[in-house]
Amino acid sequence: MNGASQPVHVEQFDADFDDPFAAEPTRPSHWLLTTCIAGIAGTLVIGAAILGFVGSSGYSNDAMASISTRDTLRSNTASGGFLESVALRPFGESSFEDEEETPEVSGEFVIPQRGVTGEAVYPGISAGDLPYGGGGRTVVLDAELAVASVNAENITTISKTPPPEPTDETITLAAGSTLIDEIVSRGVTREAAQALVASIEPVFPTKQFKDGTEFELTLEQQQDFYGRYVIFPVRLAFRPGPTENILVEADEDGHFVARIDGEKEGTASRYANYDHFRTKARVGSSLYATAKDYKVPDYITAELTRVFAYDVDFQRQVKASDSFEVFYGNPLTGSSKKRKVLHYAQLTLGGKTKTYYRFTDADGQTDYYDEQGRSATKSLLKTPVSGFKLTSGFGMRRHPLLGYNKMHTGIDFGAPYGTPIRAAGTGKIEVAGRFGSYGIAVKLQHSGKYETLYAHMSRLADGIRPGGNVRQGQVIGYVGSTGRSTGPHLHYEVRIKDRPVNPTRVKASGGRQLAGKDMKSFQSLKTRIIAMMKVAPTGTRVAQVQQ
Repeated sequence: MNGASQPVHVEQFDADFDDPFAAEPTRPSHWLLTTCIAGIAGTLVIGAAILGFVGSSGYSNDAMASISTRDTLRSNTASGGFLESVALRPFGESSFEDEEETPEVSGEFVIPQRGVTGEAVYPGISAGDLPYGGGGRTVVLDAELAVASVNAENITTISKTPPPEPTDETITLAAGSTLIDEIVSRGVTREAAQALVASIEPVFPTKQFKDGTEFELTLEQQQDFYGRYVIFPVRLAFRPGPTENILVEADEDGHFVARIDGEKEGTASRYANYDHFRTKARVGSSLYATAKDYKVPDYITAELTRVFAYDVDFQRQVKASDSFEVFYGNPLTGSSKKRKVLHYAQLTLGGKTKTYYRFTDADGQTDYYDEQGRSATKSLLKTPVSGFKLTSGFGMRRHPLLGYNKMHTGIDFGAPYGTPIRAAGTGKIEVAGRFGSYGIAVKLQHSGKYETLYAHMSRLADGIRPGGNVRQGQVIGYVGSTGRSTGPHLHYEVRIKDRPVNPTRVKASGGRQLAGKDMKSFQSLKTRIIAMMKVAPTGTRVAQVQQ
């Protein structure tokens, strides 16, 4: 029953009924009591109906309504409250027993301030954090209302404020300051600044930055993992010399790449003064010629061949498709900076790679060791001369001077006049001087088993005399053409129990194996060399810097 459209019937009880109103002395006032009760009941019913239409969490088919905002939102500045004008329009139809037409309601709905009396208790929130005004009344905080546009397909488009434009900074390096510190002072994280500066090393060593050097830095605000805007360096430019501009740029993943403007990536600055260099290349026509093309110093190439001379027959084993790699520069120990040494040597022959590292042990002995700490040094070298070309092998051959076939008891290495000749192994000098058709020659005895002979020398090295001792790799003479010879070359023989054998087929015994503290120190040095190689300049242009 709808209390707004039908009368309310109130039954009057007998006098003996336990009625609290029975004691009233004036009987003619029953009509007032009836009216009050009817008004209260009607108010409750109407209030429940309104709550059902407006305050319900869901809508039904019997009664639905919508509240749509008008175009204007206005603030009541006189009372300090916040008013919102709305129109009430029927969203569905409601049926009434005594009404044939659906009523239409319109008007303004005012959102008043709500008063809060007493102290409200919220878990984990202090009273001071609550938005209460004076007298404990709730206040409406200032805010901005943004209206999102809705198109015909009911797709909401919310505009996003673009980040600020990139900014350019000029950094002038002051005395006592570093480029990393200057970049960090602009709001960049230290990690990003360190990554940017580290990327410059392969092109130009940062330790050569001078006071007063100017850098043009571009900064951009980017979102981090948490969606916050942070300052990130996206570009750095500076001029190490009057004709060169170095650029550092960040890629899409935030990685920095440095290059010389107008040059290929990886090209080093012509104004750099590097201490260490790295060269990697295919052998091509010959290892020596390729190293020369890449501006590798001759003494480094000679050291490379000496390191592998125990294992490799450079004339027969090395092919054009094979490759080599060297890393050389100032010594890592000691104070001398006048010479460069070979720190790392690698050869890839027929798909198999062998690598050696230069290491000085606790006793001060320097040698080259492989990945497992095994010495490259063996009992005999396969090639006692560097920069050679094998001109004649071991066995029967037609003698170029005598004109008939004769046993060739050694192998001949064609090499430039004056090329140093090294002892193939540690031993005692048996012959040093003129030795028949061998011309100027040296004969060495090694551990009572091997004998080696070196012939056709131009001259002996200082201190080489019969009865003396030599160590492996020591220079004993120089290439010449003395004796029965047609041109400058080294005739090299190996004898076992005074019987000549093919030097290229001699399997020499292995050298020293590092252990204990020496092995631990070697592993640390190896890690250091690998790290230095990653930032060392490479290529032909790099090698030109040292000239």
